[in-house]
Amino acid sequence: MKIIDAHVHLGDTPKDTAPGIKRYPASQMREELDAVGASGAVVMAFPEDMYRILDTPEWRNRSNAYCLETAKREHDVYPFYFVWTDYLIPDDLGQYAGIKWHRHDNEPRYDYASPKCREFLKQIRRFNLPVQIEEEYDPTHDFVKNNPDLTIIIPHIGESTGPQGTERMGEFFKLPNVYFDTAITNFEVLKRAYETVGPERLIFGTDSSACRPVVDNYLPTAIARHRRLNLPDRELELIFSGNIERLLAGWRKRVARH
Repeated sequence: MKIIDAHVHLGDTPKDTAPGIKRYPASQMREELDAVGASGAVVMAFPEDMYRILDTPEWRNRSNAYCLETAKREHDVYPFYFVWTDYLIPDDLGQYAGIKWHRHDNEPRYDYASPKCREFLKQIRRFNLPVQIEEEYDPTHDFVKNNPDLTIIIPHIGESTGPQGTERMGEFFKLPNVYFDTAITNFEVLKRAYETVGPERLIFGTDSSACRPVVDNYLPTAIARHRRLNLPDRELELIFSGNIERLLAGWRKRVARH
């Protein structure tokens, strides 16, 4: 059964660049994917390389480019562009498979009303890019409401949106353009989401590259947790790889033309 880990932070920043910098180079990712028979991953930069520790446009460009270059070399690797509050638009945005939108409640806020944000959303629509948005609940709610034509992925089945995050996902469960990645969710949350939305809008992910060492070896653990659902193979494969590959099929066609 094909498996794509659809929530992997990737980075090769030298350890001596800054204290506390996170690293998960492509070679380590591939080794760990191969160890469990997984085919590939959706990759995005670390927040540490975007703004938490290294907060410059140069590092943002470098870190996003590392994900893109990895995808060009690696089979079944899909690069997501990590956008920050300066809304940098690279010339090669169309070479990315999707967008990573990310902040926590104690971090700088995106200005969703700014002209730069509107221009960035215009480019998302131009290339039909899905958006994985990891935000507080209210901005997530507004983003979903204001962009009904976009394909949106909410990570952790909403856990990172704040207190009672997963309990407040009912509003989003009703929307066919909203998907949910299952990274770092417990079995009961996963089971409830499956029983509510079915297998067609759940996307397997781990986020283990960012959360080490707390969830070290999380990939095999996450696979086992999903298998505990005892689903038919067809449904399990939708979650493990089918849904994300369907959403990113346009990217494959786009990059194949270049």
